[in-house]
Amino acid sequence: MVMPRSTPAAQGVDGRGLLALLDAAETPGHGYHSLMIARHGHVIAEGWWAPYARDRVHLGYSLSKSFTATVLGSLVGRGLIDLDAPVLSYLTELRLVPPAWRRVTVRDCVTMTVGHTTDIWDWRGDAAPAPQQPDEPDPLLPLILEREPDGEPGQVWAYNQVGPYLVAQAIAAVTGQPLSAHLRRELLDPFGGADARAQRTLGGRDLGFSGLCVTTPAILALAQTWLDGGVWQGRRIVPAEFAEQAPRPTSASLASDDVGDWSHGYGYSFWRSSHGYRGDGAFGQFALVLPEQDVAVAITSETEAMQDVLDQVWRHLLPAIDTQPDPQADVQLARRLAGLEHPPLSGSTRRSAAPALRDPASQLPATYRSAALEVSTDGHHRLRIDHPAAELVTEIGDGCWLESRWPTPSGPDLALAASGAWRDGVFVAQLRLVETPHTILLELDPASGTALLNWRLIPLTGPDPLQAAAFPI
Repeated sequence: MVMPRSTPAAQGVDGRGLLALLDAAETPGHGYHSLMIARHGHVIAEGWWAPYARDRVHLGYSLSKSFTATVLGSLVGRGLIDLDAPVLSYLTELRLVPPAWRRVTVRDCVTMTVGHTTDIWDWRGDAAPAPQQPDEPDPLLPLILEREPDGEPGQVWAYNQVGPYLVAQAIAAVTGQPLSAHLRRELLDPFGGADARAQRTLGGRDLGFSGLCVTTPAILALAQTWLDGGVWQGRRIVPAEFAEQAPRPTSASLASDDVGDWSHGYGYSFWRSSHGYRGDGAFGQFALVLPEQDVAVAITSETEAMQDVLDQVWRHLLPAIDTQPDPQADVQLARRLAGLEHPPLSGSTRRSAAPALRDPASQLPATYRSAALEVSTDGHHRLRIDHPAAELVTEIGDGCWLESRWPTPSGPDLALAASGAWRDGVFVAQLRLVETPHTILLELDPASGTALLNWRLIPLTGPDPLQAAAFPI
């Protein structure tokens, strides 16, 4: 079901505040990809900075945890999972488990009070155990159990990935279906049935703590569901008691040394904020729930300045609520939202360049051995990267964004949108991995015979972009 649309003025919001928010969003260092705002259940502002788009999924990183917690709440409401049961009772024989692990409950996992004082998750890419068949035992579970909690479960908080991962595996064990199947049936289909993807372990297991790629409307629908007390358009998703408890920070989380909006504590995979509460993910992915204002906000972006993003919302959106609106500002806002973009690179030069070897200073791995540039038949450029898995071909627009897909060893393609131009004898380009928050920055210098391949922000999955691929769900 699609959320109804309205104007800011009709819902008591001054569009001038939203215009100021857009101004702030477009200051250097914030890299917004999308923004959606709803009040009283009506979408009053929505926009995507090209080449990002409404129907395109976006990697949410730890925002995935809030989706996992919502599925957990649904299963708790149906009596399939007990929050106070030992999480490992769903996964293995408890008598084989170290004593401290036997006391770790499902609730401890979703609140990150497993008992570890630091995050023990240490398996990514080449460091992970070899792939196994889905019906074989999880090779990560014995590695997790080797790291016994160093504090008392339920009383020690540390932001971690192991708790949500165990929740995801418990859900799969109890129901016989992976977490992603429940995400599709319980949330994504009711939210409108849009495309969604998920990164997985080498063994094919859903992560639970990261890797979920969904559209911005799905993120907004999640925020609206929680704003409405766990109900999505008349259908209860999570029990009222669970919805009431989830945003409440545990006392253990309040003892952390986090600062800013991360100092207000952590509940059932939701952070408390200086205003309302939120799910969030690395590099600026947000689902904001503001009960006092009856507002839900979804943001995707490419930034390390996450506190700045929240401050912009507090500074510009909140004062615009329940003030005298300016209807003319709504017209200006609609025009502005329709024309959002990250300006593509452009230039008048068209030329090819012989293969250039990877610059040793590149952040992309040495497997990206060389890059060659040619002029395409439509007058743009085409980049060919030599890689053992396959030749990686990228269409690069001059004055526009052109899309390409790279094959990956794991199966799913990796979507890119690229723009580039010649600058002082060097070809520079942005290769945006448009289903993630990340961008590859290319500098190909024919004079030195090198191609520098760097990240604007290195992905948490590692420096190899092919590891960012996600599977349809």
